Amino acid sequence: MKSVAAWTDALRLTRPGQWPILSAQLAVGVILSRPSGADAPAILPLVAAWLGWVVLLNGGTLAFNSAYDRDTGPVAYLRRPPRPPGGLAQWSLALMLTGALVGWVGVDPRFGAITLVCVGLSVLYSHPATRWKSRPGLDLLVNMLGYGAGTTLAGLLAGFAAGWGDNLGNLRLVGGFALLFGSFYPLTQIYQCAEDRARGDRTLATALGQRGSLALALLLGLGAAGLLLTMPQLEATADRLVLIAALTGWLLHLVFWWSQAPGWPDARHERGMYHALVLWSLVDLALVVPRLM
Repeated sequence: MKSVAAWTDALRLTRPGQWPILSAQLAVGVILSRPSGADAPAILPLVAAWLGWVVLLNGGTLAFNSAYDRDTGPVAYLRRPPRPPGGLAQWSLALMLTGALVGWVGVDPRFGAITLVCVGLSVLYSHPATRWKSRPGLDLLVNMLGYGAGTTLAGLLAGFAAGWGDNLGNLRLVGGFALLFGSFYPLTQIYQCAEDRARGDRTLATALGQRGSLALALLLGLGAAGLLLTMPQLEATADRLVLIAALTGWLLHLVFWWSQAPGWPDARHERGMYHALVLWSLVDLALVVPRLM
């Protein structure tokens, strides 16, 4: 990448539009690591966690994927992706590895190790030699482990590094968000099925079809609700009822989408994905607001 335009395109392909969303999910883990009555956390480990996980790991992951996909149509968080500049794969891999180093030194060795595992998953997912994103089931597993479980666990570890204890005894939160991201993942593919088929990628959505993908999303969403609603952190009945309402909104959205899917154009499926992001944010708020009050 030798020109300003190439660097600008590379930055766009890290998809900064997703950073606020992943930042919020990282913050869920941080906030739920806070014991009642705890003092304010140390700021530097939290800044290092955000930089390492959201900007370097996640941004590098998305750019690394774009280096090989060479999308011409809309992708998540980027409606008009630019042509990938030369050297993007190497640059984005360096970003991801830098994220692991920042996490190891600036947060906690466990944080760095989880980041490094996710670097490996990113390479397996996107590189042509392995291309797990074209293997239905493996693509889902990578995203459940990386985005769902990994981001939440990284948030917990960042909170511990910032001075809020070190208790990983209850991992239902991590498992619940792994399943919730598994529920979300097919929604990111449904509107891209035509382009994926043209490229020869057999993604989860192309293998299962629209309604099959949504049925799987609904099943995983039910599993996520089962884990999140049995978390011991939900001490008050009112808190549990608010979370039930948020999760019900998520599940009803999937049921409605499933019922309408055959008649929807790709643009409507894409809007359905973004509506799901709003409903995800309500689940996050239902969990963290009681902890902050």
